[in-house]
Amino acid sequence: MLADWLTVGSATAVCQVLGAATSLLLRLLLSPAQMGIWQAVKLLLSYGNYANLGISKGAALEFNVALGRGDSAAARRGLNLAFTVNTLSSLLYAAVLAAGAVWIAVDHSLRSGARGNLWGDAWAVGLVVAGGLAVLSRHVTFHVTILRAQQAFVTTAQLSILEAVLTLVVCGLATWRFGLPGLYGGTLVVMLGALAFLRRYAGAAFRWAWQTAEIRRLIGIGAPILLAGTVSSLFQSLDKLMILAYLSDREFQLGCYSLAVMVSGQLFGLGNMLATVTAPRYAESYGRWGDRRLVARLAARASELQAAAMALPAALALLAAPPLLMRILPDYRTGLPPLAWLVPGVVASVLALPGSQYLVAVGRQRRALAAVLVATALAALGNHVMLRGGYGLTGVAAATATGYTIYYVLVVAVSLWCDLDWPGRIRYVAMLTLALGPTLGSAAWLQWAWPTRQTDWANVLAKVAAVTVVWALTIAVGWRHGGWEKELRRRHG
Repeated sequence: MLADWLTVGSATAVCQVLGAATSLLLRLLLSPAQMGIWQAVKLLLSYGNYANLGISKGAALEFNVALGRGDSAAARRGLNLAFTVNTLSSLLYAAVLAAGAVWIAVDHSLRSGARGNLWGDAWAVGLVVAGGLAVLSRHVTFHVTILRAQQAFVTTAQLSILEAVLTLVVCGLATWRFGLPGLYGGTLVVMLGALAFLRRYAGAAFRWAWQTAEIRRLIGIGAPILLAGTVSSLFQSLDKLMILAYLSDREFQLGCYSLAVMVSGQLFGLGNMLATVTAPRYAESYGRWGDRRLVARLAARASELQAAAMALPAALALLAAPPLLMRILPDYRTGLPPLAWLVPGVVASVLALPGSQYLVAVGRQRRALAAVLVATALAALGNHVMLRGGYGLTGVAAATATGYTIYYVLVVAVSLWCDLDWPGRIRYVAMLTLALGPTLGSAAWLQWAWPTRQTDWANVLAKVAAVTVVWALTIAVGWRHGGWEKELRRRHG
């Protein structure tokens, strides 16, 4: 697991740098309103992941459990069925979006009294583009899901780097030359490049297959996982959707808010990388041992390492990102204050991942669904109050971060807390407090005690150095006195 973390972690670090460069470049080339439209297209694209009724999730879970039991032949047949349903459902999703685009264009023409022009309406074009890209994206995502289930992390890491490089070069050049339509075309080229890579390196190809009874069974396994994932996706995009729904200058406001989302998204990507490596092992371990308590302990230890890995990047985001982005992208400056809320909120969201993945692995995914439903309802209420109260983007970020924190508490309460003994619970709380408290606490205190002016880079560097030292000391304490060194040596042996 440590070797996979290093492999995926190295690739993720490269992708984070390339992704940050791409995000900044696109915001330099596009106006906040255009960026707001692109953010909406990306939301629609992400929702396409849930059009297959959960069969890919069910097939992947069955595959991992079968690996733990030493029998993967039947699971392979399930993968072929999932591939068929995934392809057909993505085509249906694209057709729905295309119909929505036609409806928007016709409605616009009726309201304006002019002849409808589909390609002249930015939102109609966005729907058509999202539908076409969704078909390709679902194909790529399905293959990546199965590769991760097979723990082929070297291949997925190589694919991630390829996509990051192509996105920076192709999308950057296309956007510079053609604007927002160029970004659409560049994204299409990136996905085609990913498909070519998968065809060459992903191993055995999937075959078309259909078996109604087995498809129903796999959907029955995967549907609760899918439903939880769908609500979770809605939960994570709720702030952006409510900005679009409540504010009159929605495109501009969402474009500015996307700057804070860019930074918090990079942090979530780091935490999700660690969770991606451990998730298949939970199901495989449960298939091998059949004991939830042992899997819960594995998830709790993974949470400790996630917290330790997240603490320093989160602190640096609080200290260095605002002055740096203010200097580079002054037109997006209203999106910077929300960072103070979104960064700790995303940390809480990342720490909920091991618990939710544990629930899926042991067949208790309905608990994860209940937790995210409650958190989504509370976050929606908080966003409504903040937007109606005139608190703007900062209020949206505060309500969203509160929702993330509530979600983390609920997930841990219904997952790890239930199956850990009291010494395990005490260790869990103590180690997470050690990993996060000193680093994030010192960053928050330094920001309050010595506010940073836009050009005071010496102040920023001094804060970064101080927080880095604090983080290194906490890692040293956890390594020597928290049992991390002993645990890693024992597992290696």
